[in-house]
Amino acid sequence: MTWYISEGQTVYLIDKSAGHTFKKNFQAIMLVKNIVKQGLLLRNAGAMSRAAYHAGGHHQHSTMNDLPVPAGDWKEQYSQQNTKYNVILIAGVLVLAGTIGFVKSSGLVYFNYSPPKDLD
Repeated sequence: MTWYISEGQTVYLIDKSAGHTFKKNFQAIMLVKNIVKQGLLLRNAGAMSRAAYHAGGHHQHSTMNDLPVPAGDWKEQYSQQNTKYNVILIAGVLVLAGTIGFVKSSGLVYFNYSPPKDLD
């Protein structure tokens, strides 16, 4: 059996069966009691999941006229993007080659190009 003893804004929950006393915030307990009493979680669960899909008001539907229209020379834009991507590719290959060269020259990694000649 649970008892609620209120002292101002502090509520003590006393569970007689377990012998525990818990000090809780009054507003939080009242909020939980109200939610449980009115069944707000179960009643609003369906409405809350539907709320994200339905705006509830009138809105203008999108048409093909709302899509962006391409402008400018596509070859020029393509060549600029291709130049940028080629620079990134070359830089990546150079960094990879430099990293492999550094690791090999420092002796941190042995690449095992061939099997060992003698097991002893």
